[in-house]
Amino acid sequence: MKEHRRRLAKAYAIVPVNVLKLSKARLAPLLSPLERAQLSVAMLEDTLEALRKAKRLDRITVVSADYAVRKIARLHGASWLWEGRRRDLNKAVRLGIRESKHKGASAALIIHADIPLITPREIVDFLDHADGYSVALAPSKEGTGTNALLMQPPGVIRPLFGRDSLQKHLALADRQGISHRVIRAIGISFDVDEPKDLRRLMRRRMRNDTGRFLNEMRRRKLTNTPESSNHPFRNPIRMKV
Repeated sequence: MKEHRRRLAKAYAIVPVNVLKLSKARLAPLLSPLERAQLSVAMLEDTLEALRKAKRLDRITVVSADYAVRKIARLHGASWLWEGRRRDLNKAVRLGIRESKHKGASAALIIHADIPLITPREIVDFLDHADGYSVALAPSKEGTGTNALLMQPPGVIRPLFGRDSLQKHLALADRQGISHRVIRAIGISFDVDEPKDLRRLMRRRMRNDTGRFLNEMRRRKLTNTPESSNHPFRNPIRMKV
């Protein structure tokens, strides 16, 4: 018999972030290592701003092994949790879940940091539609990955991020008899991993940090201006890449 459904209460967001100089390697045909790091920072800032403005989240925690990410997190009102030297996405997520449980969270929202089209309204809508379910998932644009995973209580299923994670999470919830729902959200679904994703993004007009980065990149390409290691957006930060 399936458990009774519960209403979302104290929700914590967990954002795992890769080391910046190692991020977005698949974009190497289009971007230099420094540009990939700057793009990752811009998308992280956009994700954190959307989470901060969403009214139903009590706390945001960024989990990363990169100390540069700590400053970015704090500038956006988020806490920072060191991932440790042995880096792994699911390990980072488990650390965040453990921290949220320690802080008294009744729900944990794991969300990726490379979804620059996300909006506060979309986050609230996702949480609204997740009410009453122990697990809610937002698929990636291909429909195979998991770009957002809500668990209430935190850790009700094991995080299985990676290839074909959506079906893995759904199969695990089925086996455990846990109520679950797939919620499709355009902004949350659009992660930037491949060159084709970046090309699609560059055709959009965005008034956020990612949009400003892309505009700056276009300007540099047109004027042959050398790239700078200074982070060009709202919160200046020096990155060694």
